[in-house]
Amino acid sequence: MVVEVFLDPNKELPVDDPVILTQFNVSKAIRDSILVNFGECGLASSLGSFQGSIRACKNAALKCEEVKFEHYKLAVGARLSADVTQHMENCLEKIKILEH
Repeated sequence: MVVEVFLDPNKELPVDDPVILTQFNVSKAIRDSILVNFGECGLASSLGSFQGSIRACKNAALKCEEVKFEHYKLAVGARLSADVTQHMENCLEKIKILEH
């Protein structure tokens, strides 16, 4: 899954300060963007379907990552280590719990 993060150049962040993406942060950014681009009416009309959209995106991302990993496993064959498999399973689990 790819997420592009734009940092505010006017806000001073320490160099080693990590960018933490949470469901709240992403939801707030999407709502703020809808409000700026479409106004209050656009925001109000999107709120009902907002959670469904997040769920659909999560499911699509999960399927995409699973398919990409299957292709990777075919490409590396017997060289696939148990550590890589475990790491990927952990990543997929993180995607699965995003909605909660």
